[in-house]
Amino acid sequence: MALTLKNPDGTYASKCALCGEILSHSIFATSRFITNKSHEFYRFSDAAMHWNCYIKWPQQSRFASLYFEAALITSELTRSQYWKTLLKSPDVFVRYVFAENEVSVMLRKSGTDIRLHRSRWQTWLNGGWRGDCRPELEHEAVSTILPQLQELQLPEPRSS
Repeated sequence: MALTLKNPDGTYASKCALCGEILSHSIFATSRFITNKSHEFYRFSDAAMHWNCYIKWPQQSRFASLYFEAALITSELTRSQYWKTLLKSPDVFVRYVFAENEVSVMLRKSGTDIRLHRSRWQTWLNGGWRGDCRPELEHEAVSTILPQLQELQLPEPRSS
């Protein structure tokens, strides 16, 4: 994830990659997923930006899709006994992380990865997502894929 610096008082010291102003909540940040320095989005990879700047950015959809694809490829290359893929579609991929008893919902539309403890999963599916998801991109993405998510069966947790 992008390194975001904070001041002693907890406010951000880092700047938004899009507008250049000091970050404030809510933010969107990525890990380094573009390594080619000549790529048009290189400077936004491993960077943080204001959520409001991100959702208004004309390149947001392309950028989110690239980030989603990179995350999907990484998950396929690093298959592990520690997580299980529950759903993979053009709009979402969902994994279960055994070590954390956590569900990871990666959305193409927003490029965000929503993480939920398994104890919150049913409540989240039954409407809790409306309060957890940020307006616009996340909200739209989850409302579209909700029927698919509601059909998922979580694996049994593993004892430590």
